[in-house]
Amino acid sequence: MKKQILILLAIIIVQLSCKGQEHKNKFESKIGYGYYQGFNIGLNYFYTGKLKAGIGAGSHLNIPPLENNNHINIYIENTLYFGNLNRQNVGGWYFNQQLMYWKQGPDNNRWEIVSLGLNIGKTIPITKRIGLDMEIGPALNLVADINRDPLVESCGWMWPVLYNGRVQLTYKF
Repeated sequence: MKKQILILLAIIIVQLSCKGQEHKNKFESKIGYGYYQGFNIGLNYFYTGKLKAGIGAGSHLNIPPLENNNHINIYIENTLYFGNLNRQNVGGWYFNQQLMYWKQGPDNNRWEIVSLGLNIGKTIPITKRIGLDMEIGPALNLVADINRDPLVESCGWMWPVLYNGRVQLTYKF
């Protein structure tokens, strides 16, 4: 009797663990622009049908009007989709949490900041593999370090909460 129960439990565990693997397109590449992220690229992994984790990096690429910012951003994120499934087999709306580490400013006035972005967004499917993500929300900021030249004026501080937004093109493969 115990052996039969153990076999039944093993079958149930295997079935439940395979349930998230029904989703065929598990990986997604992304490219876009965000207020904190700058021009960014990254990779997402769908670990269930409606949850994905991602990594990415971005910069403002010293393009005007931000040519003096010398901005670099590295982030990890987690996204939860909800609502009715669209053509990409994800919900149209999502909640995204991003943990970002970024540096900004010239070398003589460099800020290192850790931010937590809490965005709400919408995925607009273009095809079954290509989608457009648009999101907006607050970013909670913590200054990790400031490297200032003694000749640089010492006023100014990072706001603890600022807005964050991003538009990106995604491709599932």
